[in-house]
Amino acid sequence: MESDKIEVEVAGRVFCFYFSPAQDLDKPILFIFHGHGYNSSPSAFKSPNWNVVCPLDGYGYNGLGSWFLGEQGNLFWLEAMPKILSYVRERSGEGGLFMWGSSMGGYASILYGHLLGARAVYANVPQTVLLDSKYSDNGMFKYFSYIFGGGYSKYNDLKEVLKKRTSCKYFLCFNQLEGSDYFGEQGLNFISHLHSFKQPMYVEVRPQSAHGKNHGISEAIALFKKY
Repeated sequence: MESDKIEVEVAGRVFCFYFSPAQDLDKPILFIFHGHGYNSSPSAFKSPNWNVVCPLDGYGYNGLGSWFLGEQGNLFWLEAMPKILSYVRERSGEGGLFMWGSSMGGYASILYGHLLGARAVYANVPQTVLLDSKYSDNGMFKYFSYIFGGGYSKYNDLKEVLKKRTSCKYFLCFNQLEGSDYFGEQGLNFISHLHSFKQPMYVEVRPQSAHGKNHGISEAIALFKKY
């Protein structure tokens, strides 16, 4: 089962994504968002029962990723992502939408899960606040500031985007002992915010210090099916 490399142009910019269609129409759609860093190839995950979509973010500081937002205050990914979804739906039907991502990709899975109406989102060690965080202060400032160009945006903090309960289920996984108070600042604050309006969620916290993947895509799909 091969993935097709697709390019779409939006407002003069080219956006690349890989699309591996399911065998039948109206099967669910799974967006897989990669993490920070140069990425030229899609996830290896394929399934006859899932339409798999892997956007590649080659924008941002030194082309290492823009958190699927944009550059210098121009958040062009917000316009591109619905176009990508529309392309996929025209070819795959009306199956439910799901998101998977880790770290930078976890941020994107939460954001676009909300904006595009996903049924469920899996986000592993996601950033939920970018600038004005300890994570930013400890080495990520140049990447985050390049996105927003010195201006203010609600997309800097996902708590300002998700403000009321929806039907989406959020599957969140963090490592408790990661440095820069990552779990407290990026995890607990966001989890408490979601709980304040009773957003359905599954939360897993592991006693680890790594900033790494905890559940693979097949495992995340199993969680989607279970809950």
